[in-house]
Amino acid sequence: MKKTLLTYSLFLFTYGSFSQELSNGQLNSNCVGNGFTAPSCVSSWFASHGNPFVQGTIPKNTWAKLTTNEEGLEGIFTHYEFIPGKTYQVSFKVKITTTIGAVDKILTSANVKAVTDLTSNFNTKNPISPNDSEIIWTKNITQNSKDWESVSISFTPQKSNSQLWFYTSITTGKSIPTNKYSQFEIDDISITTSGQKKVTVTEKKESTVVTTNSYRALEYIFPEHVSKNDFLNIRINSGEISDIKITDLAGNTFTSEFKVLSKNYITFQLRKELYEGTYVVKATKKDGTIITKNITIK
Repeated sequence: MKKTLLTYSLFLFTYGSFSQELSNGQLNSNCVGNGFTAPSCVSSWFASHGNPFVQGTIPKNTWAKLTTNEEGLEGIFTHYEFIPGKTYQVSFKVKITTTIGAVDKILTSANVKAVTDLTSNFNTKNPISPNDSEIIWTKNITQNSKDWESVSISFTPQKSNSQLWFYTSITTGKSIPTNKYSQFEIDDISITTSGQKKVTVTEKKESTVVTTNSYRALEYIFPEHVSKNDFLNIRINSGEISDIKITDLAGNTFTSEFKVLSKNYITFQLRKELYEGTYVVKATKKDGTIITKNITIK
């Protein structure tokens, strides 16, 4: 068959067909206090580090409070697919409170970032952001807010990411004195999309039929590197997971229980008897589709 060089312009399948909604942007919770620890009281939201609090009155008027103090830092995240070239309008309400002044020579910040590979974690240090993460919004915390403020940012990512992350940070090396703190409160989070980037692809084909595996590529297990007894996540397009198995290099296989976070995300915790090393994770869907990933426990 004669090969021809085709140059064509198209919207990739993932750009044109993949739509989503941010889950529980109101941060509705069935508890107050330390509500983001596993299992989280706030549906679809998780602690990335520290002990973020749920404030307000359950069940319909709750929000998140992230604190920076002598005990450490805090953050929360949810799953959301950011596609390069697509424009997102990210909106939320924020309230800032601080007792840290210029005399302390410490600068803290409130931040929002598109990121990948975060897992539920209660360490008091910020996770290391992957190279592909992108900042959406940041604000130095220098004075108190008089009330809730509305923020709306137009964000067009240059890289693919699968999570929305709110967190606090310290931009100086000094530790925070006792009884000093900054607080970053968040509520009413929403994301809307507008516009799509047209992609031009040039490649050799044997026919004019164009096929793509982009949609299937959106099913994956993450992150690749984890700690002992940490959490892993699975992203699926459709259907249901029937079982998850983890196999070590000696061929021993372990079955893991899992929790459905939403129609597209599943999470599960590594068994305590899994120690440092390399493992193969295999998730089987009810339609027979298998998703695999090599992971390393450090």
